[in-house]
Amino acid sequence: MKNLSTAPLALYATIGQADTAGLFQIESRAQMSALPRTKPKCFADLSMQVAIIRPGPVTGKFVNLYIAHRLGREPITYLHSSFKPFLERTLGVPLFQEQVMKIGMVAANLSGGEAEELRKAMGGKRSESIIAGLKARLHEGMAANGFDASTQEEVMRVLSTVKEFMFPESHAHSFASIAYSSAYTRYHYAAAYTCALFNNQPMGFYSPATIANDAKRQTLI
Repeated sequence: MKNLSTAPLALYATIGQADTAGLFQIESRAQMSALPRTKPKCFADLSMQVAIIRPGPVTGKFVNLYIAHRLGREPITYLHSSFKPFLERTLGVPLFQEQVMKIGMVAANLSGGEAEELRKAMGGKRSESIIAGLKARLHEGMAANGFDASTQEEVMRVLSTVKEFMFPESHAHSFASIAYSSAYTRYHYAAAYTCALFNNQPMGFYSPATIANDAKRQTLI
């Protein structure tokens, strides 16, 4: 068994190298493509990584922007200065349902109930009609708060991404916890973890042969 004291450093290094075949939620090709660029270094980073590869952030064109901000290729900016308090920790990019709701509340003074309507639109069958029903209310509120026309349109574009699925933050944390536990177990107990994967086939993205070859490689590291 490998040294437990090295677990956090080694696990995040492994994840950052996209060595994640067989690991919960971070084994897809999309995740493997993003991981070497985002290189999660702590649990909060891992939660954001889990959340960003979802239809909402992808459709909203937040993925490349988040990566550019994380790598320092672009300065972190905000669509409006009033969004900084709740977008700063995600590098200016809305990754969680609650952040999209907050954009509506801050930009247009939506009530808690109206923001809840936005949440209900996230990935729901009635998403288009819900957004359409709030459109006049959103523009009226943003105008009252001094948002110019171009900023209003961009806010509406961001809010329109709720028609695609996004994670609530608690969901992202829960999935990140399982992803970390998967990585920890595979790193320290590779044989048992591989056996568990075999016993639960079919599952995941990879064939038993791929999992077996990956397990052999792990024993040589």
